[in-house]
Amino acid sequence: MEIYVRDIINRRGYRKNIKGDRFSLFISNYPSNLKYLRSRIGNSELILAELCCCIGVTLEYLAPAFKKVIGVDNDKDILEICKVNLQEVGHDDKVELIYGDVFEDDILKSIDADIVIYDVPFWYAHKEENQGDLRLKNPPLRELISKIQNYITSNIIIFSSPEWDYEYFEKRLGIIEFEKVFIDHEHNRNQIYMGNLVRKVGRTKVNLRR
Repeated sequence: MEIYVRDIINRRGYRKNIKGDRFSLFISNYPSNLKYLRSRIGNSELILAELCCCIGVTLEYLAPAFKKVIGVDNDKDILEICKVNLQEVGHDDKVELIYGDVFEDDILKSIDADIVIYDVPFWYAHKEENQGDLRLKNPPLRELISKIQNYITSNIIIFSSPEWDYEYFEKRLGIIEFEKVFIDHEHNRNQIYMGNLVRKVGRTKVNLRR
């Protein structure tokens, strides 16, 4: 295991045998935030789906709080790593993994879930690679969210970069709760809640420890 990967695992508190390369681990969520999210939205009678699930960190931590979890990704290799990670923690019986593009209607129509997490795929700012505004590389946000609402559920959570502000989402999505997530006093990400998941319309924040 390369030193950089081991450092991410140790600093974030992932289990020692988690599978993933430096990039997939870096863009994955913090366990402390997922434990918080689990306490906020967990319901053993509901099904949760994550679009762009990557190596399965979010599903791993949320699976115990739901009847079933579904992960969707368009990278077969990453989805295979996700499968291994979820098997290692004994979640085989309550996980369904789907290979496909989350912007395709047939994929979305095949998902039966009460809550959907959309983990925006290109939200890590590669400033050093001079890639510009990565929002432009994602599926059109308003169109994708409309599809999720039409085909699956209106109860949606979006994981986004800390650099994208409230106005960006409010303009496209309407009524939302825009939660700034701070980890060890550093603004780590934003979580946008929609539908029945909204507790307070507008801006909120949560302070967590690593």
